[in-house]
Amino acid sequence: MTGKPHQSSLIPHENEIINLRCRKPPVPYTQIAELLREKYDLTVQAPAIFKFIKVRSRGRKVYSYGRNVKSEKPAKAPAPARAQGNPDWNFKYSERYNLTRLPPEVAAARRKKLEEEGH
Repeated sequence: MTGKPHQSSLIPHENEIINLRCRKPPVPYTQIAELLREKYDLTVQAPAIFKFIKVRSRGRKVYSYGRNVKSEKPAKAPAPARAQGNPDWNFKYSERYNLTRLPPEVAAARRKKLEEEGH
């Protein structure tokens, strides 16, 4: 078979679809289909828009774009730069949670005490 492979007619309108779906609350697929029909004279069904987004969602359970697209909202301030390498973990060991096996004498004494208390 010769010729170009099939490409979606929604690709030129990808950024607009992303912006509509990123709103809070997201614009429903049926309204996006209606908007594309009115604005660009592009007849497309709502399930086709859903599949278009699903294919580009990279396997996420909630179908959304991971791409950085210019939105109508102002951008957030960038996070402070971190040093390259491993993250800074501040983990401190504690005897309280250090689980070790009790010697048999101590285990027997605790078991006896619990039985006396009715456990």
